[in-house]
Amino acid sequence: MNNDENSPWEYKPEGTESDVEDDGAVRETASEPSPASKTSTVSWQAVEFIEHPHNSGWYGALVFLTATLTALVYFLTKDYIATGTIPIVGIIVAVFAGHKPGVVRYEIASSGLKIGEKSYPYRLFKSFSVLQEGDLSSVNLFPLKRFMPPIAAYFEPADQDKITNALGEHLPYEERKMDSIDRLSRRLRL
Repeated sequence: MNNDENSPWEYKPEGTESDVEDDGAVRETASEPSPASKTSTVSWQAVEFIEHPHNSGWYGALVFLTATLTALVYFLTKDYIATGTIPIVGIIVAVFAGHKPGVVRYEIASSGLKIGEKSYPYRLFKSFSVLQEGDLSSVNLFPLKRFMPPIAAYFEPADQDKITNALGEHLPYEERKMDSIDRLSRRLRL
């Protein structure tokens, strides 16, 4: 094995760091705990999503739109599968729109974000942002994977500083606005 003193590679046993002194000597020191291990756990309870109440007029418009779209697709395509899919989607939208939000426990720990019983490690996300949505705010974690949806955690505006500071120790903050899908769902009040 060739021991080259000019090699940029250096073996560092786990739990130690090497510091190069001014005279070129290498000094090994015990590594300090990472900032993640110093993080205190932040937890709170809030709704799992923002409820938008729907009156009978909204459901009537959904039925009318679904029926119109079903008839239009049938007359244009004569395809029973495509035509049958539209009422099913309409029913799913109606059921989803009528679902009431539950209260869930959120927790920011050194290992990741926990929402209810599900855990999301920080390594799955590239950044986070904060959005104001009515009386509540949400912190949105944006995933590294292309087809994974963003994860939202709702909180009272008074808790924003402690939540963003705790998340900021693990992920970079990114200023973002609502995307077109979010704006459309807000207009439809889903």
